[in-house]
Amino acid sequence: MKTIIFTGLLSLVLFSSCHKTLDINPTDRYPDPLVWQDENLLKMFVNQQYNGINTIDNFYEIMYFSDDNFCKYNRGGVNIVRDNILTPDNVSSLTSALNVWDISYSTIHNINLYFQNISASTVDESVKEDLTAEMKFVRAYVYAKLIWSYGSVPIIEDAYEINSDWSQVKRNSWDECVAYIVKDLDEVIASLPSRPAIRNRAGGDAARALKSRVLLYDASLLNNPDNDSDKWQKASDAAEDLFDKGYTLAPDYQKMFIDVNCSEFIFSKEFSETYPSYLTFYLGTAGDGGRAWVTPSVNIVDAYETTDGEIPVTNSELGTVNPASIYNPNDPYANRDPRFYASIYYNGSTFVNRQIETFVGGYDATNQDATITGYYIRKFIEEAQGIVGTKNYTAPFPLFRLSEMYLNYAEAQYHLGNEDKAREYVNKIRSRAGVNMPPITEGGTELLDRIYHERQIELAFEGHRYFDVRRWKIADEIETTHIMGHEITKNPNGTFTYNRIKLTQDSRKNDWTDAFYRLPIPFSEIQKSNNSLVQNAGY
Repeated sequence: MKTIIFTGLLSLVLFSSCHKTLDINPTDRYPDPLVWQDENLLKMFVNQQYNGINTIDNFYEIMYFSDDNFCKYNRGGVNIVRDNILTPDNVSSLTSALNVWDISYSTIHNINLYFQNISASTVDESVKEDLTAEMKFVRAYVYAKLIWSYGSVPIIEDAYEINSDWSQVKRNSWDECVAYIVKDLDEVIASLPSRPAIRNRAGGDAARALKSRVLLYDASLLNNPDNDSDKWQKASDAAEDLFDKGYTLAPDYQKMFIDVNCSEFIFSKEFSETYPSYLTFYLGTAGDGGRAWVTPSVNIVDAYETTDGEIPVTNSELGTVNPASIYNPNDPYANRDPRFYASIYYNGSTFVNRQIETFVGGYDATNQDATITGYYIRKFIEEAQGIVGTKNYTAPFPLFRLSEMYLNYAEAQYHLGNEDKAREYVNKIRSRAGVNMPPITEGGTELLDRIYHERQIELAFEGHRYFDVRRWKIADEIETTHIMGHEITKNPNGTFTYNRIKLTQDSRKNDWTDAFYRLPIPFSEIQKSNNSLVQNAGY
């Protein structure tokens, strides 16, 4: 599977940051040999590679690229995806949370250097074994993000110099990429404890969770058009492997996202006063000083069920009310799934000791950072700390949690023909303490729709939706509808009128092409390969 190094390595971004972190002088393109012989420097080098998974700055930016959200300022280049105008020439302007090509191959280059040098290191063998397993986890995660975005990619196992010839680079097949990732993860599971003693480090359970997601995506329609049941069985087994590891569904859906000791989190991005998160500031309500860079749309608000288990609005553009639900369009926030109240600030909801005002002229609708959807994200917000741009927030961001494993398992069991099992595991989530939504009872394709819908609600704003609608091959429906907002008017009698407004261009409906199920490889990278790197179909 060896081929030559390609892309992002030209910038050596991660390498430069490594040298700053390690405080050693660069020697051409390679780190000082001292790195491989000093245990502390070696650990610091390995630590730096975790940025290939998610950096402190961009771990949340995948939220931008979903129809569930709206970015008023085109942050991360979201308009390119939202308006269906993605091309190989403009893909490089997307945030590295989605367009992961450069950061991923830069990380892979550093990992390859590690494997070239680690065998000769004089560092204690037990330390090297643990660090090697961690590097395999990071490598697996990085390749996973690459294939989720671009499909099959080149597997690189050598670190070449900057003047090396890249003209023969080839993409490995999808199946080869998946096998390569799973092999690394199986070796991590065999090498590391399930839960490492040091926080923020990969362990066996993090590898199991990543394996579950990789195999679920592998079994999905986009990557498994023949519906190979063996792939679904592997996805089912991988999810089930985490059910007996001591994780439990958190009893408070809102508080778990600010709880570093959450019983449900398998692996999360943790923060500290030294390495803080600013998510509360970036997402926070404008009336309290937040920037509100991304806000929920009416589309996701409409998706939260009423307490009778019915989806309240079946068409967000038209505002079509489901007559089977208890939804009242004049009192739209009454009797909703408790996860709605835990995840979204709406007009009349409470932030600390005041009411949110997103009506025209309201306190949260008047400055330049104010939402134009009528809503703000509540999930992840550290309310007790207030919203201050200079505050060092420490709430974790979940990368894998137990409820995702239940949903992965339910989806796989459905495709294996075990509908009872599928319902059972969806209903475990719906019946969690503090949620207690009615159990789903549907079968057939209606059951699959409920599984899809439960995933949309349970995992809202956590970075899944963009990839879910693509692997299910329903993005051609989801991403050709308008993103909607509410223009809310306060009436003289104190009631409110909710008018739906379109926040996307009409051309969105007409410009979709199935090429958008994958990102294009940046055109500059195709050129560097002398066209030996084949572009994704349709670009």
